[in-house]
Amino acid sequence: MIDEVLRRALRPIIVFLKKYAANVPLVYGDSGRLIVGKRVSLVNTLFNTASGDISIGDDTIFGHNCMVLTGIHQFENGKRKKLSGGVDTPEFGYDIKIGSGCWIASGVTITGGVTIGDNVIVAAGAVVTKDIPSNKIVGGVPAKIIKDNV
Repeated sequence: MIDEVLRRALRPIIVFLKKYAANVPLVYGDSGRLIVGKRVSLVNTLFNTASGDISIGDDTIFGHNCMVLTGIHQFENGKRKKLSGGVDTPEFGYDIKIGSGCWIASGVTITGGVTIGDNVIVAAGAVVTKDIPSNKIVGGVPAKIIKDNV
């Protein structure tokens, strides 16, 4: 009896979570360092702002399970290098800029210090480690230009 009452009481919460929880991005670091344009769909993308700002242009959409990572660890002689203040992650220098009208497909990882131009399509599962000019289709690990997006 109690189980059924509890199930009925929780049903609206479960429906809400199934509908919206998977469509909420996660920001690790200062969320003020994430600048999002108009009509952008983030789904459940993970944004790490530990080592830079992230800006996303208008009309850009993300597939599921993408990662946009400014955070970086620096190594010296096989060990994580400590910076001033005893931290091992720099606060600045690894900004990510994503242009307008882009499609970042599911499972894409974008690492710090890159700029992606306007109207770029990044294929599912790609790892973007270098700048991508506007109007390109890229894919692979690491991502490489496949063809023009015209």
